[in-house]
Amino acid sequence: MSCSTPVADNERLLTVVHRGRFSTEETWRRNSGWPGRHAGCVSSSPLPDPLAEAPFAVADAYRAGVGVGRLRAADLAVPFLGVRAVSPAADLAGRCREAALVLGADQCFSHLTAAALWGLPLPSRYADRPVELHVSTTGSRAMRRPGVIGHRITPVARLLLDGLPVVDPVTAWAQCSEQLRVDDLVAMADGLLGEWSTRPRARLVERELLERAAASRAGSRGVVALREALDLARSNVRSPGETRLRLLLVRGGLPEPELNVEVRDDDDRWLGIGDLVFRDARVVVEYEGDGHRVDRKQFESDIDRRERFADARWRTIRVTGGALRTSSSQVVARVRKHVLGADASPAGR
Repeated sequence: MSCSTPVADNERLLTVVHRGRFSTEETWRRNSGWPGRHAGCVSSSPLPDPLAEAPFAVADAYRAGVGVGRLRAADLAVPFLGVRAVSPAADLAGRCREAALVLGADQCFSHLTAAALWGLPLPSRYADRPVELHVSTTGSRAMRRPGVIGHRITPVARLLLDGLPVVDPVTAWAQCSEQLRVDDLVAMADGLLGEWSTRPRARLVERELLERAAASRAGSRGVVALREALDLARSNVRSPGETRLRLLLVRGGLPEPELNVEVRDDDDRWLGIGDLVFRDARVVVEYEGDGHRVDRKQFESDIDRRERFADARWRTIRVTGGALRTSSSQVVARVRKHVLGADASPAGR
């Protein structure tokens, strides 16, 4: 029998993982007459067009006439049992498209996976590591597959995002309270209330929807952190860096600043928009993300704005992401000096 011999409808291909390597074995109906495995069968004959362009289910390949030998070929990736792909997924959306092939009608992507798909900000640790695949089911049993974190949830709306079944962005935020710290939940809530995401459903969300989501988690793991995050969330924040900077300063004893508001001089002439504005002290604190450095137009605009502030006797304090990570206490002290006065200290307030 050749490697391209089709498998009968009552036969299925199983994938097993052994010491990090994929291997395959066929199981068949008793007395089917299957002659056995064909060692060295690594045919790379062309796949039908639809299968060559995206991940595909093994069952669909059988129906298209693809034989078991071709499905065992070394040029195909095996991301999940019953799934094949011409090449490994390059990003989270690609991994989700692979996993979607094995989802049931009562299952969808949720938690941190859904939040990432909706374009919400993730904790900094995911800058150099992949996001886990979270799948929720409203059925009797959570999904159990290698590489998937399964959850059982009460029924929720199941939306399609680029063809992928997901929970809505506010539900994803609330679910993330099971895994994330307060500050990460605040950044995500700031994103929902603001305009960070390119997805219409995940931007300019009404606070009431977040309040309802938090209330629905009563008694669940992480609900205390979720409620605290909601209290700290603000609607006029433009980046996760601004969120972290604001939380740092307020916890360091500074009054809460105005966020991304216009500043005018004493003659009511427009000076610019300040990230964190301490109006009484005439101090603007700017978070300097990478875009301020690599975008020349933005770079020049920042210089012009700082000059206008200086001419109007406003102090501009610039804070980088590196300073937030490695010298946060110095950042707080520097801002406190200019906002509360040179003699201000936590003990002296």
